[in-house]
Amino acid sequence: MGIAAPSGPVLFPERLDRGVRALEARGFRVSVGPVAASRGGSRSAEERAAELNGLIRDPEVRAVVAAIGGYRSNGLLELVDWAALRADPKILVGYSDITALLLGAVRAAGVVAFHGPTVLPELAEYPDVLPPTAAGFLRALTDPRPLGRIEPVAEWTEEFLAWGSADHRPRLTEPAAEWTWLGDGTASGPLLGGNLETLCCLAGTRFLPDFDGAVVCLETTATTLDLIDRDLDHLAMLGVFDRMAGLVFGHSFRGGAGFQAELEQRLTERFAARSVPCLLGPHLGHTDPMPTLPLGARCALDTRRRVLEVIDAAVR
Repeated sequence: MGIAAPSGPVLFPERLDRGVRALEARGFRVSVGPVAASRGGSRSAEERAAELNGLIRDPEVRAVVAAIGGYRSNGLLELVDWAALRADPKILVGYSDITALLLGAVRAAGVVAFHGPTVLPELAEYPDVLPPTAAGFLRALTDPRPLGRIEPVAEWTEEFLAWGSADHRPRLTEPAAEWTWLGDGTASGPLLGGNLETLCCLAGTRFLPDFDGAVVCLETTATTLDLIDRDLDHLAMLGVFDRMAGLVFGHSFRGGAGFQAELEQRLTERFAARSVPCLLGPHLGHTDPMPTLPLGARCALDTRRRVLEVIDAAVR
């Protein structure tokens, strides 16, 4: 397994080391790419792409996990060796800004990519990866059977504890609310999406997915409804919601008391009248624990049974 830093720099080496140990403890042989290993500041797109391409072209590396998110993965899209990834498919894992590379892999290389944890924020959690995050990660990457149902989590956290200190404690968790379902029926199609803000950066490029018949999966770090509405309006003008089979919109992140209820009310006003199943509130983005979801694999929504499930095998 390779670790790359295609987005933000690795500024906390002890977090990286703990993440490597967590992966090794679960049976993975880990190779840290040169940019991630340098533990320095910002690197050029060419340097970051060279690291990613090196791991993609390495026949010994079967999966690449992003060290951390950031803001600049879209700048690598024209530099990645998609032909090499298509010829020898590798598992790519990440979320947030890594959305750009995941959707690039689906669109340009025709492979499944995995919306899941990155090394420093989740896999390096103290004292260990949260069990549901670890279990979902291992299952998605190593089990050749379809993932099946994605179950709600019992507890979740969005707490941030400052990195870089020798003193750590587990993050505080709170009970998770029930999911909100809109519509009456079923839908299935390729699961496509990721971080809302990053997805909008792909508009007008060859890397924007074809959402015709897709189950659109979105999550956001925005903490104002106006910012979320602006980006949803952007996708609406692109026709994304006219062509989709269904929608999954993840739980909000650090919006404060009452924000999730306000967001779900706004999303209900926008999507309830559409004749497609919608699911609001699953913890699939910046909150933890999170599932590892195969983008490009078929997913099904059933509002009557209240089921979200992956119905295609994603790995061999």
